[in-house]
Amino acid sequence: LRWWWRALKGECDIKRLREEEIKIFGGDGKMASPVYLRVEGNIRKGSDLTNECRLNAWVGYLYHFVTIRGKREFIEPGSRLKLTLIGKDEFLKHYIASLWALVFLGGVGARSRRGGGNLAVVGYEPKDLVEDLEISFTPTDNLREWLEKNLKRAKELVGPPKTPCDKYGECECEYSTLPDPTSGDFKLELSKTKFDAWFEALNDIGKEFMKFRKMKNEQKNKQNKQNEERILKIAVFGLPLICGKGKAVKVENTKEDIKRRSSPVIIKVVKHSEGKYQWMVLGLEGRFLPHGAKLRFGEKTKEPDLSLIEEFFKRLRGGTKNE
Repeated sequence: LRWWWRALKGECDIKRLREEEIKIFGGDGKMASPVYLRVEGNIRKGSDLTNECRLNAWVGYLYHFVTIRGKREFIEPGSRLKLTLIGKDEFLKHYIASLWALVFLGGVGARSRRGGGNLAVVGYEPKDLVEDLEISFTPTDNLREWLEKNLKRAKELVGPPKTPCDKYGECECEYSTLPDPTSGDFKLELSKTKFDAWFEALNDIGKEFMKFRKMKNEQKNKQNKQNEERILKIAVFGLPLICGKGKAVKVENTKEDIKRRSSPVIIKVVKHSEGKYQWMVLGLEGRFLPHGAKLRFGEKTKEPDLSLIEEFFKRLRGGTKNE
């Protein structure tokens, strides 16, 4: 919830961001959260993700990190839980906005940016709210319009930043943020097809993602140095990136020891009220690495180049049009 609150806020002044976050969520070892959270439910656990969830090669590609490690526990699809939030309206509105973003733009647990840990809301019952905290937790047939409308509402609930990250014409924020859905920077693509099962939706986008990345690798595979350059371009989809015989892309020219950088591209599945599923691909704003930092693979070094992400969205846009 805190992560999505920051993404919605888009405050470039990190000190001010932390001060406001602590007031809302608690922190620094001194201030408790002003909102009480209670989770109840009957969570069913499985132990063989690949077989029990009928994952094929393309979904397995998205879930690569968890499937290559053999059998491991996971929460079975269809498990239900009840989340209760209790607090004053002035704080609850931030939690409600963050919860909306967590459910409909992200996920929980391993591979949540590659289609894992999707949540769906089966009931939302606000009680005794004084302020107008209206936001929809029930997707409509026109999913794009519904997402853009409620993302805008979620950003209104958390309030505008005092120091916007895009004040210089491009996002220079040190962390991942969500741009205004009406802006030209907003990246969101949806599947044209509505699928009967969640794994069918993931299978479709997993195939597209794998084809795109492998196609880009093959184009530059004739000469080693050119291949190294292509791998450095692909690294903007997230670190760590390991390519054959344990060779990994490294981050240089920074005081921080950066070994991991979450992908600015989120792949997930959204469930409609009538039980159908669509895949969604969302692009986050913000600097990929600190100023001056470079990526190294083999003999090649270069600054992060996000043009490949733009190319991926362009490819998806050609297949989804405006749907």
